[in-house]
Amino acid sequence: HHLPDCALRPCLACTLTGRAIRILMSVYSGLQFTMSPTPSSDSRPRSRSLIIATAGHVDHGKSSLVRHITGVDTDTLAEEKTRGLSINLGFAYYHFKTSGQLSTTDGKTTDKDSTINNTIGFVDVPGHTDFINNMLAGVSTVDVAILVIAADDGIMPQTREHLAILDLLGINRGVIVLTKIDRCDTDQIQRVTRSTEELIQDTRLHGSPVFQVSNSNKQGIPELVSHLESMLSEEKANPSDSEDHNLQDSYFRYLIDRSFTAKGIGTVVTGSVRAGSIHVGGALMHTPGNQLIKLKGLKLDREDRDSVSVGQRASAHIGLSKHDVARGDWLIDPALNQSVLRLDVKLRLLGSDPMSVRSNTQYHLYLNASHHVINIRHLGDTDSDWFQIKSNERMIAHYGDRFILRDPASQHTIGGGKVVDIFVPRRGRDSEERLAALNALDKPLDEALLELMALQAGGVDLTQFSVARNCTEHRIEQALEKLKIAGEVFALLKIDKQELPHLLHDKFYQQHSQQILDSIKQYHVDHRTQQGISEPALTRAVKFAGSHLLFHSILQKLIEQGEIKRTGTLLHSPGHQTQLSTEEKAFLEKVRPILLKADFVPPRTRELEELTGIQLKTLENILKQTRLAGNLIQVAPNRHYLPETIMKLAGFTEKLAQESNSDEGFSVIQFRDTSAIGRNLCIEILEYFDTIGFTRRDGNSRFLRTDKENIFGN
Repeated sequence: HHLPDCALRPCLACTLTGRAIRILMSVYSGLQFTMSPTPSSDSRPRSRSLIIATAGHVDHGKSSLVRHITGVDTDTLAEEKTRGLSINLGFAYYHFKTSGQLSTTDGKTTDKDSTINNTIGFVDVPGHTDFINNMLAGVSTVDVAILVIAADDGIMPQTREHLAILDLLGINRGVIVLTKIDRCDTDQIQRVTRSTEELIQDTRLHGSPVFQVSNSNKQGIPELVSHLESMLSEEKANPSDSEDHNLQDSYFRYLIDRSFTAKGIGTVVTGSVRAGSIHVGGALMHTPGNQLIKLKGLKLDREDRDSVSVGQRASAHIGLSKHDVARGDWLIDPALNQSVLRLDVKLRLLGSDPMSVRSNTQYHLYLNASHHVINIRHLGDTDSDWFQIKSNERMIAHYGDRFILRDPASQHTIGGGKVVDIFVPRRGRDSEERLAALNALDKPLDEALLELMALQAGGVDLTQFSVARNCTEHRIEQALEKLKIAGEVFALLKIDKQELPHLLHDKFYQQHSQQILDSIKQYHVDHRTQQGISEPALTRAVKFAGSHLLFHSILQKLIEQGEIKRTGTLLHSPGHQTQLSTEEKAFLEKVRPILLKADFVPPRTRELEELTGIQLKTLENILKQTRLAGNLIQVAPNRHYLPETIMKLAGFTEKLAQESNSDEGFSVIQFRDTSAIGRNLCIEILEYFDTIGFTRRDGNSRFLRTDKENIFGN
């Protein structure tokens, strides 16, 4: 059989030939998931895991090496056996037992020695340049790399590219294995050893031990295995420069690299736990499908498990169709369900000139195990290593995730780096303030919070921060407690609908609060006859640069502290006394009740004249004075709304936009039919929304430009 074209792409949910499926199922014959009770984690021996990827040029003996260590032939496809080379990813496990103490999640060790089940998971990647996409997916989730070099061939093109990829992905622990030493004399082996040591000198793998082995007579393999076992016993398998907190104290992330159907079971996926832990029965979000599913079963190699945690490769039984799952998909805690189109990243190019990357050219991004066609834009001056990535399809990523960038034809690796922020601002993406924020974000979590808080007058959105960094509420609380202990003074402000508060340094809180209080006092001086000022008018008077949600939360805190008082919709100083003008009394007594009852369809000015019995000229003066006080909004020359009604209309518009196709927007007709408002009035309302910047018209369609709170307040 010839391998289908789809199997050459990085997607393990593709349809394989019947023979390949049988071979695949024979390898995974142990994956017989049952719903019978599994032993609790307390009743079975303790365990720990390590994930290792092979890398190196084609035909240098990677698969043979894995087979000698694990007893598993990772080349399972008929085409692989026919051609004698790896095409897709292969997986195998090596198990061994030790006795000793294990570290707990809080860094302490167990009180007494116990039997420890150790598992090394091998990801065998193809070495041929035609299948580099599969190689990239395989090395994206590993702790350690084995760089395999045949002693007779020496360093070859894919040796160099694979090493560069490992370096760009931040893999800083590895082993160099020289294979086929039985085919070479001592001088040749020494020459290749020296050239290999020179090759890795300026990479993250510098100083890695070199093992000389033969896959034919197994010479050197026992020593290699012993070394790999010792690597697992070390406290940290891969303390990468992006790891800034205990990944056990993170939300669950599971990266899928394979999916298939097991007879009598259903869909099974295999992959790596990148953060957190999960128990059977737990709720997970499959993305990009955005489906909430229940985890039905788990296996670590062939062992039933009731839970898995960060650093383990596992198989999971899920309630989805195999055809709905692809390599690069995620099973995540629902709290992390934040897909994005843009990423701000730190990129290292293999060439020296950052300006060689063109913003109008499409490149290939390999992020975790997914592939995206993207545009990339350089940020900052010519020496900056900050870039912004824009994809046409949504991506799932978090701080520290590594990626590889390849040229427009995906023939050459041109660079790689790590994700720093997934919440890219709409404006000022290349400003000095934004670049300073990115430099702060690219610090360990505690330092990042401290620097951001001191830097940003708009504060730190802790909800976004926790998602971007994938850290739990408990971890955020720990960081805030450290800030307090260090003597930092800050305000924690509750933002509507957000689980975590907004962090604002005290110097900025005091600055914003004083601006608000001063503006209200000045309003009283300029409008002695008026009770107070509305919140939208106060926002404009203060000229607040941050979001209105933050403005509103500061305002609420001042009200709670008694520094400001709210009467109806008006804000004023607690001791402010005023006598209502004739116009205000007339509005409150006659006009406001009519507008309140009319809701979305207020009377025209002439109709108000008839309903109130107030002469037109006097009525127009009442409406004018009420508008100036911020208690009335004019959307057309003869049509006025109460501020709270406009807020309701804005909420209705947001809902309509969300329910409509985001690419097509919504039309006046849709607005009319859904709201039951007349067409002419609908046009007036939407044109008003366009004017103030809430909506944007494009032909016959309209799109939201911002959240309603940023325009109208709360």
